[in-house]
Amino acid sequence: MNDLSFALGAFTLLILPGPTNALLVMASHGLSRIGLLEVLAAVVLAYLAIIIPVSSVAGPFLHAHPLALQVVKATSAVWVLYLAFRLWRRSTVAATEFAGPRHVFVTTLLNPKAIIIGLTIIPSAQEGLALSTVMAFVAVALSTSLIWLTAGRLVIGESDHMPLIARRCGSAALMIFSIVLTASALR
Repeated sequence: MNDLSFALGAFTLLILPGPTNALLVMASHGLSRIGLLEVLAAVVLAYLAIIIPVSSVAGPFLHAHPLALQVVKATSAVWVLYLAFRLWRRSTVAATEFAGPRHVFVTTLLNPKAIIIGLTIIPSAQEGLALSTVMAFVAVALSTSLIWLTAGRLVIGESDHMPLIARRCGSAALMIFSIVLTASALR
């Protein structure tokens, strides 16, 4: 697999709605330039923190022990559900209170997309993880994150507080992702 086909595969997976992308939409609310850089760094670093070890070390273990992958999915489901309830309950919320870099980082660490990329899309560990592959992934992660942040900025706007409808829709989306992750973990 060359870097272009890897990048297209990773882009196809990362552009799909999911917990990280839902938080990126909400994080776009009131985001400063520094905040933008922090959120983007959180996404990229969290994905790399999972993809590199999974593609090089953990892949054989996870293939041999599917229960471990189910535990990761269940943990992710619990975290996403926690975020959904937290967002639903807030009467007013600023992006930094709910979807700041720390929340985006943890959510991305627990995002099953990272494991899928590390196990199936990235070239096998026997071929070695080339710097060009890592750079292609960084470019894809930044691109998809910026698309979701832009979509959030267009939908939510730039008011002082996130509108109630945006909070409720975001919370509902996170609840749905949590249910999907739970169902996936139970299979």
